[in-house]
Amino acid sequence: MIILVSGTPGVGKTTVAMEIAKRYNLSYFSVSQFIIENKLYVSYDEERQTYNIDDSVIEKVNMEVERLRNVVVETIYPSLLDRADKVIVLRKNPLKLYEELKRRKWNDLKVAENVEAEILGVVSQEAKDWFQSVCEIDVSEKTIDEVISMVEKGECDKDVDWLSSPEVEDLLLKLDKIITSHDNVYHNEQ
Repeated sequence: MIILVSGTPGVGKTTVAMEIAKRYNLSYFSVSQFIIENKLYVSYDEERQTYNIDDSVIEKVNMEVERLRNVVVETIYPSLLDRADKVIVLRKNPLKLYEELKRRKWNDLKVAENVEAEILGVVSQEAKDWFQSVCEIDVSEKTIDEVISMVEKGECDKDVDWLSSPEVEDLLLKLDKIITSHDNVYHNEQ
């Protein structure tokens, strides 16, 4: 049994994945931790405070998942896995996600890019492109027990769409200005 828990940073992937693993006596596997511990990244982006990877990690990640067999895999990138029996993508209201990432004291660019990815459903779309069946769960107003209950019952939220909210549209415009401003500075330095 391979359960994949995915979503943008700050939605609660680690908490949910670890709780599922604990309740069902499964192994827990963090793809990010595995990549960092095994130095499988190609570079480190100082500005975004993140490791950059390439496709060379896919084989190693899948070998480890197959070795563990009964496992809950947590990752931002669902397409790193060749297969999963259950795919869960956690979603979070971008306004709440923005506050969560700011609380982590991430820089403006990193916050903007990750919240924009949530607004646009980047991780969700990647999961849907890669796997036949994907369960999206909006965790914005749910406790961990409510989220786990939904997973157990196979209950999913239908088509999470943040763009239909005027407040989220305003936030997206603000984030776009941050990203565009950064891109302009970066290109002028080149």
